[in-house]
Amino acid sequence: MSTALDVLFVADVRFEGGTSTALAVEIRTAARAGLRTGLLAVKGPLLGLPFPMHPDLRRLIDEGLTERIDPDMRLHARLVLIHHPTIVENRPTRPLSITTNKLLIVLHHPMYDGDGRRQYDLERVVAHACDAFGSDVFLAPVSAVVRDSLPRRLPPYAHMLEEDWGNLIDLDDWAAKPAREPAYPVVIGRHSRPDPLKWPTAEDVLLAYPADGARFRVRALGADTFLTEKYGAIPPNWELVPFTWDGVPAFLGTLDFYVYFHDPAWSEAFGRTILEALATGLVVILPPHFALLFGKAAIYGEPQDVERLIDGFVNDPERYRSQCMQARRFVENNHDAAIYADRLNRIMGTPEEASPPGGELFPALPQRNVLFASSNGIGVGHLTQQLAVAQRLPSGLTPVFATMSYSMKAAVQQGYQAHFLPHHRILDADPEDWNTCLAEELFELIAHLRPAVFAYDATAVFEGVTRALGAFPDLFKIWVRRPLWRESHRVFLDFTDHFDAVIEPGELAETFDHGPTAACRRETFLVPPVLQLDPADRMARESARAALGLPEGITVVAFQLGSGANFDMRDVRSALLAEVLRRPDTIALEIRSPITPDAADLERLGERHRVVELFPSFRFSNAFDAAITAAGYNTFHEQVLGAVPTLFVPNEADEMDLQASRARWAELTGRGWLMRRDYDLGFAAAHVERLLDPVERESVVRRCRSITWTNGARDIARYVEDHARIVRTDWDITKLDSL
Repeated sequence: MSTALDVLFVADVRFEGGTSTALAVEIRTAARAGLRTGLLAVKGPLLGLPFPMHPDLRRLIDEGLTERIDPDMRLHARLVLIHHPTIVENRPTRPLSITTNKLLIVLHHPMYDGDGRRQYDLERVVAHACDAFGSDVFLAPVSAVVRDSLPRRLPPYAHMLEEDWGNLIDLDDWAAKPAREPAYPVVIGRHSRPDPLKWPTAEDVLLAYPADGARFRVRALGADTFLTEKYGAIPPNWELVPFTWDGVPAFLGTLDFYVYFHDPAWSEAFGRTILEALATGLVVILPPHFALLFGKAAIYGEPQDVERLIDGFVNDPERYRSQCMQARRFVENNHDAAIYADRLNRIMGTPEEASPPGGELFPALPQRNVLFASSNGIGVGHLTQQLAVAQRLPSGLTPVFATMSYSMKAAVQQGYQAHFLPHHRILDADPEDWNTCLAEELFELIAHLRPAVFAYDATAVFEGVTRALGAFPDLFKIWVRRPLWRESHRVFLDFTDHFDAVIEPGELAETFDHGPTAACRRETFLVPPVLQLDPADRMARESARAALGLPEGITVVAFQLGSGANFDMRDVRSALLAEVLRRPDTIALEIRSPITPDAADLERLGERHRVVELFPSFRFSNAFDAAITAAGYNTFHEQVLGAVPTLFVPNEADEMDLQASRARWAELTGRGWLMRRDYDLGFAAAHVERLLDPVERESVVRRCRSITWTNGARDIARYVEDHARIVRTDWDITKLDSL
């Protein structure tokens, strides 16, 4: 049976700017009006970078103000609202079982930009929308600028809505700025998403945003290094504030004047950011072409007029106050969200009996598989990171693992389905033959599981992986790759285009990263450092010591130097163990790697040397007074973010990341110590003495606890969740070959 909705919003939820902000206001206002709405997410062709869902839209789903819609759901909506024409310029790559009484496309952008280049093919947009939803299309321009860009003769099955679908704003969220008379130096500013076309030409920029620091302070939110590329040196009186989704009202409240000029090649369909400035009660100065949209609410002129216009308001405080009031009143009368319910009623007509009561439960989303694939035959790091994400997925998504790691049992022990894919070195196989087999195995696995998302965690990308993925063009493919690559790994960057998104977990030592991926950060989705377990979720010290049989009143040093599969730690291990055990008040707790063969039993060096297998060992780390570990990504960030005083002994094998750089960062910032196997073996006693000094340890703990951090595993899990239920129109399925 079909599920009934009042309004289904269809949108690319990744847009950073006004499109998503305007959509969020519509959804929230519809919910206040008692309407049941849903949000169908689309990955359109306009955004190529791996943007996450806009936080305002994510918040609406989390708060239950709209329903997340899966593409396979059968439903009927009184009104389907497609926000932005470009998202249906290509056909959806899967059929939809959605019917509607009325289908409307909100045109957020003119058909042509300022240089006369066509921005979308209206005939294709209309045809694809009609085919997807089985209905004629009503076109709703957001402004007269957009309406004037449309052809007089519309495509078949298209009709023009008589009224413009202007942006709305919830005035409760935009308090009027504090009342104050302008005086030099005045603060002029602007905000927009970081795009060079949103800024004027080099010839005009210093006219609109003067460099005279005695008279003007310029504040720009959404500024970035692109301004240096566009203009060269930035004037010292300019304050550049990075783009953010939050805090815009507070930012606007610090300004005296809002000045917005853009590149002539850019065609502004409406100007959401301008509307926000007007709602705040600012004097807004714009190019003359905006007069059609904002009338007397703003002041108009060319860049060379800006200083004269501002001077006029500074010399006439009463006129300044009047213009501020007129700006806010314009928003109240024309763009207040309170008018949205009437707009919807005019479009939808009389409510239907089929519209569900507010208390009726929404059906569960269809179950989806997520396939986590990883390399890592000599460690547990990549699989551990994937477990961190899998544990944070909602119940409607089922994680399945395919890994080359011998630590696969960690996934099995947590109840996940897992498949082992042995590396060619383990099999002593020819790499080309092995890649052929790997491609066949992954193909069969994907064809069987039909995952919604393929999440690959590794540095190395194998041709067998990319061959298999090429057979499933609609599968959403994510590559999670950590920073601090060696230069020898650069070759793997050539495989980036085989993935829809690249995600980079954060690195505390990022200032030490000058490797191949450092220049790619603009094209990746950056998240905070990833831990499987949050430090606050560890066992309490008393419970952890009891579970491990460790008495109080004795210093416990945890050892975790890895499996030794590719970097021999035996000599450094022996030296450090001997130094720790030389002291009568210590216990050396050696944590055995999950992939160490059972036959390779570690020699016990006395009653105070204990060997245990713990996974994840971080759960017990409150029991430790200090630690001696390698500096792999997971262990390093657990020790530092968990505030465990640690001597880091990096694994410096050629195939590993730059562990020595991590450890060096820790030592130079007072958050740990560095000991290198091939350089510092003769100083083992001095390293242990410092590690066991209570004053030194307390200093490290204090500095570690000063780090502000949130777990990037949650961000990755949300990204996976959002893209597991997305409609793709980012590629043209009509050009698909025989696959």
